[in-house]
Amino acid sequence: MKRKWITISLLSVLICVPLYQLVKVLVGLNRPIVIAGGPEKGLYHPIALSLSNMVVRLGRRATVLPTSGSLHNLKLVAEGRAHLALFQPGSRKNLEEFAPALLEQEEQKIDPAELEKVAFVANLYSQPLHIVVRKGSGIESLRDLKGKVVNLGPELSADYPMSRLLLRSLDLQPGENHRNMPYTELIDAFGRDEVDAAFITVGMKADVFQTLAINGKVLFLSIPNNEALAAMELHLSPFTVPRGIYQFDSKAVPRADIHTVATGAHLITRNDVESSLVEQITQEILKTPFQKQNRLGELFEQGKPFARARPFFPIHQGAKWVYEPDSRTLLKPELVDMWESMRSFFVSIIVAGFLGYQWYRKKKDRTKEGRLDYYVRKVIEIERQQMTLDTEKKGNDMEKLQRLQDELTNLRQECFKDFSGHQLQEEPGTDCFLKLCASLSEKLNAKMTRVRLGGEIARLAEVIGKKQ
Repeated sequence: MKRKWITISLLSVLICVPLYQLVKVLVGLNRPIVIAGGPEKGLYHPIALSLSNMVVRLGRRATVLPTSGSLHNLKLVAEGRAHLALFQPGSRKNLEEFAPALLEQEEQKIDPAELEKVAFVANLYSQPLHIVVRKGSGIESLRDLKGKVVNLGPELSADYPMSRLLLRSLDLQPGENHRNMPYTELIDAFGRDEVDAAFITVGMKADVFQTLAINGKVLFLSIPNNEALAAMELHLSPFTVPRGIYQFDSKAVPRADIHTVATGAHLITRNDVESSLVEQITQEILKTPFQKQNRLGELFEQGKPFARARPFFPIHQGAKWVYEPDSRTLLKPELVDMWESMRSFFVSIIVAGFLGYQWYRKKKDRTKEGRLDYYVRKVIEIERQQMTLDTEKKGNDMEKLQRLQDELTNLRQECFKDFSGHQLQEEPGTDCFLKLCASLSEKLNAKMTRVRLGGEIARLAEVIGKKQ
């Protein structure tokens, strides 16, 4: 009985666990795709909304999650709470260098094993470092920033590690005059003359620049030796912000080309997100409608080379199929994903089926063993009946013995139907049964012979008696 329940438990595990995984995958195909957005007045959030509309057009549900920026997005993706997000490469690396204690906080702490699951999809646009100064602040060059009220951005945004990188190049350290305001507060602070400068690393199409340009209270500074700064950091490249990009009229903003550095805006995901979905999203990103809708000029002009430029994480398999068509398999990605999801289920079903068959066969054999006990008991019962015969001098013992012999013959034939010839040879119990049958048959035949001889002798004695 204990062995029976162990077998049943093993079969249940082999079937139920893969079945749960399969159901989980099928339910996951219908779950909404979570896209991490970004701070208000930035560019991440509107692009996240555009991505959500794209995902809906592809036949999936989507939702946009408001976040504080790049580092928050990375944590959400790494922990599986978001499927897609925009990320500024190098931001976490710079934070590890300049403020490692921040990464130990619960809101930013990421398990290294989970971080390895993050994958690259596409580079959407460049994010130049802007040095914005208030008119009348007396700041004419970067050296004038010392002692001024400077906003470095929220500590868990991508602005903060980039600001710390710039401060290091200027031999400055964060102090009491440095602020960590989001864009909405920063705009108001410039309007009230409460801040002298700000470091902002975001795409040129972000609302924060348009709003600051309309206020007319800010100027933009270039970074001297920007090419040297870019050469020291792999994720940076020299960049030029063109004159009048934020306000194109007689009072152009900026008033002249700004020479600075820039990093990318990478769309990231997890390596366990369906390859077919990532492939479709990558294809849509490379199409003109998405690029025009989000004013992604660099992506529109350069196409695939720009989209796959400087990946900070391994390229997701689905995106790789778009960038390198020769790398894809002959099977469709949907079939590959489905097989990967169901492979363990099918293997477990086969194993469970094999074990179930073995269990059924053994059960059937045990049932036959029980049937053999029945045949043995019937033989013993017939033997008991024959023991009471030919002991009495009267009665129709001959007919009774013949009936018992017929019952034994039928019982033996019935046993031959239940057991194959191989089982009759291999099963010790059948050999015992056959020996009992042979022995009993001999006894019955001997008794019938005695009864027959006894009858003949009785008739002969009767004839002799009549003659005398």
